[in-house]
Amino acid sequence: MELRHLRYFVGVAHHLNYSEASRRLHVAQPAISQTILDLEEELGIKLLHRTKRTVQLTTAGAVFLGEAEQILRHATEAAQVARRAALGEVGSLGIGFFGTASSPFLPSLVQSYRQKFPDVQLRLHEMTPDQQLAAFDAGQIDLARSRPVPDPPVGKGADCSPQGIGFRTIRAISPKRSSYLV
Repeated sequence: MELRHLRYFVGVAHHLNYSEASRRLHVAQPAISQTILDLEEELGIKLLHRTKRTVQLTTAGAVFLGEAEQILRHATEAAQVARRAALGEVGSLGIGFFGTASSPFLPSLVQSYRQKFPDVQLRLHEMTPDQQLAAFDAGQIDLARSRPVPDPPVGKGADCSPQGIGFRTIRAISPKRSSYLV
């Protein structure tokens, strides 16, 4: 069963008319008819009672309609959440920070980030620069704030790149694959 099966069924069930469902879904009527027949065969039940002039939901069809609508809503929501996660708007962000180097600005930065991205859970970890590199390698943090550090040794933090942020000389290290921007 595919989402397409559910969309076509819901379209016909809402309009109780194959032609209208075809027009609104922008799909040829024979394709809708065949897809619903395939769905009924897969389920082993009739969802629609058809005559030459009318279409009616069976009892099973009426129950299935509610479930199909819920599945389609959930699929739409899942796609939206995935898109937001890809943009860094939801999820979790692990930040490693070197205490003395971060104390002047970290609280205001965290507050500002939480206001802009309320659906991102921030995980803050006080770490030395060496611990930060190890945490990157272990996938425990996504971003680090540290004092200026030389390039990481070969094999340690290899997927990281130092970057300057903002108007002051602030050094942050983030994995090259990170979608989070501070």
